[in-house]
Amino acid sequence: MSEGKEKKETFEFQSEVQQLLNILVYSLYQNQDVFLRELVSNAVDALNKVQFELLTHPQLDGGSEELAIHISVNQARKSLIIEDNGIGMTRGELIENLGTIAHSGTSEFLKHLSASKSEHQVDLIGKFGVGFYSAFMVAREIHVTTRAAAPEAQAWLWTSKGDTAYSIRETVKKERGTRIELLLKKEAQEFLDPERIRQVLKKHSRFVPFPIYLEKRRFDSAEAIWTQPKSSLSEEQYREFYAFLDHTPEKPLTWLHLSSDAPVQFNALLFVPAISLESMGLGPADPGVDLYSRKVLISKGNRDILPEYLRFLRGVIDSEDIPLNISRESIQHNALIERIRQHVVKKFVSHLSDLKRDDHDRFLKVWDLFSRHLREGVVTDPGQREALAPLLLFRSTHGEGKEWVDLDAYVERMKKEQKEIYFIAGTDLKSLQHNPALEAFRRRDMEVLLLLDPLDEIVLDHLDKFKDRPFRSAESADISLDAAEAETGEAERTRAQNLAAYLRKLYGDRVADVRLSSRLVEHPCMLTRPGDGPSAQMEKVMRMMHDEYQFARRILEINPGHPLIHELARIYEETPDSAELADLSRLLLDNQLLAEGMVESMDELVPRIQAVMLAAARKR
Repeated sequence: MSEGKEKKETFEFQSEVQQLLNILVYSLYQNQDVFLRELVSNAVDALNKVQFELLTHPQLDGGSEELAIHISVNQARKSLIIEDNGIGMTRGELIENLGTIAHSGTSEFLKHLSASKSEHQVDLIGKFGVGFYSAFMVAREIHVTTRAAAPEAQAWLWTSKGDTAYSIRETVKKERGTRIELLLKKEAQEFLDPERIRQVLKKHSRFVPFPIYLEKRRFDSAEAIWTQPKSSLSEEQYREFYAFLDHTPEKPLTWLHLSSDAPVQFNALLFVPAISLESMGLGPADPGVDLYSRKVLISKGNRDILPEYLRFLRGVIDSEDIPLNISRESIQHNALIERIRQHVVKKFVSHLSDLKRDDHDRFLKVWDLFSRHLREGVVTDPGQREALAPLLLFRSTHGEGKEWVDLDAYVERMKKEQKEIYFIAGTDLKSLQHNPALEAFRRRDMEVLLLLDPLDEIVLDHLDKFKDRPFRSAESADISLDAAEAETGEAERTRAQNLAAYLRKLYGDRVADVRLSSRLVEHPCMLTRPGDGPSAQMEKVMRMMHDEYQFARRILEINPGHPLIHELARIYEETPDSAELADLSRLLLDNQLLAEGMVESMDELVPRIQAVMLAAARKR
C-alpha cells in the first residue's frame, strides 16, 4: 500500500469524543482486551453489509472473494492489524463514524464519570457506544485505511494519536474494505503475541459468522448452532455443542432451542446439566447463560438475562437487537432485555411441563438436582408462580411417602367434601408418618402432603392456594375432623376436663392452651398450631437464623380415651397436689416438644426423666 500526495485535512474531534479519549488514554481499565472484540465486531458489521450489497449489486468489486477478517502483527512497527473486505467507508462516513459518538446519553454519562472521585478501576467499555475508540486503550496511534465498495471509489487514510484531532487524506487501496493498524503502546505489546490474540478471539469472537485468519492461519471458530433451524440439527450436534460450552463429557438432561422474531428478535439454546454442584453442598453456582449480540459475546455467565433461580441453566441467548456495548446497568433496566427474559422463562417452564408429561423419569432427574431452584422460583417470581406450581413434587401419605406426588394428582384424589389441601412439615419422613396429627386423616382416608424441605412451607405460603383449594396445616388447632372411634363417657370426659384445667395452670406460659381432642384415638396427646402460626420445622429454621428467636406457644390436645390420660386424670382426682403427678404431667409435654425438636433446655428434661424412672423403680 502506498499513500497519495493529496493534501492532508485535520479535524477536531467532537467534544464528547475528546473527553472519552482523555479517559481512555490516561485511565486504567478492566477487561482491556475487549478492544479486539469491538474491532472484530465492526468488521463483522462491514462484512454483513457488503454481503447484502453483493446480492443486489453483483457488479461491486471483489464479488467472488471470500468474506473474511485478517489479523496480523508487524513486529518491526510494533503494530497490530485488523483488516476486512467489507463495505468500507467514504470520506464522509469516516468523519461521521470516527469523529463523533452518535449515542444518546453519552454527554451525561461523561459528566457523571468526570465528577466521580472513585479510585477504583472503571470498566468503561460496555457503558455505551465506545466501539472503535476502545482501541486507544492499547494504541498510541491508529491508522485506518478504507475504500468503499462502490466501483471507482476513492481510498482514504484516517490517522489519530488519540488527542484532540484526527486527519484524513487520500491514499491508494486496490481492494474494498477497511484496514486498521494499531501502533501499540509499550505496555500493550502483549498483543503482538498471536497466542494472546487467539485467547481473546476464543473468549469473545468464537462464533462470528465469517472466517478469521490470524497470521494467515484460519482461527478455529465454532458454529453458532443456536442460530440454525432446529430441524437441521441432530441430537449429537446439540450434545457436542454442550460439551464445548460447559467443558464436560456429561450429557445434558434436556435442552430448549428457541427462535423468536416477535415481539423481540432473539435465539436461545438452554441446557439442563446432569450434575448440580449446589446439590453437593458447594454453594450457589455462577449463572451459566452467556449473552451474545450478533454472535459476539457481550457477557459470559450473565446475571441479568435470566432470573436468579434459573442460574443452573447453561447456554446462550443471542439477539441482533441488543447493542454490543450494553452495560450491566443497562441490561438490568432495559425493556428489550426484560421482554426476552419473560419470553425465555415462560418457554422454559413450559418445556419442563412437557418433559414432566412426556418423560416423567427424566423430569424426576431434573427435580432431584434442581428442585430447590424451582421452589425458589415460586417464591421469587410471581409472574411464573402459577405455571411453576404443577411442577412441584412432594411426598405424601398416599403410598406411604414412597412416591413423589404433584398437586394435580392430590386434587384429583381429594374427597368430595374436602375443601382444603392438607400438609404437615417435619425433618424426616419416618417422624412425620408417626405424627399424631395424621391419625384422623388416615381414618378418613384423606391425603396429607409431607413437607421435608424447609423451603416447602414457604412455597405453599406464597402459593396460598392451588386450583382454588387453600393450603392448610394438618396441625392447625381449628380443623374439625370428628373421631367416631374416640367415644368416651361423660364422667370420663369430665375428669379429663379437670385434668386439662390442672395442666393449663401447671404449664403456664409454656403452652397457649390445653384442650380435649376430638381427633385422637391411638395417641395420648398432640401439639397443634393456633391460627396460622409457623410449623415446628419453620420455627427451627428461624431459631438457626436467630439465636434469640422464641418458639411460638402451642395448644396441647389430650385424648380423654387414652389409658395414660385416664391414669393422670385418676391421680389428679385422688391426689391433686401429688409431686409425682406434676413430674408425669411435665414429662407429657416434654415428650411432645422433644418429638418436634422444640425443647428449650435439656438440663431440665433429663433430671425429670430420671426422677420418674427412680419413682417407678422404687415401687417394684
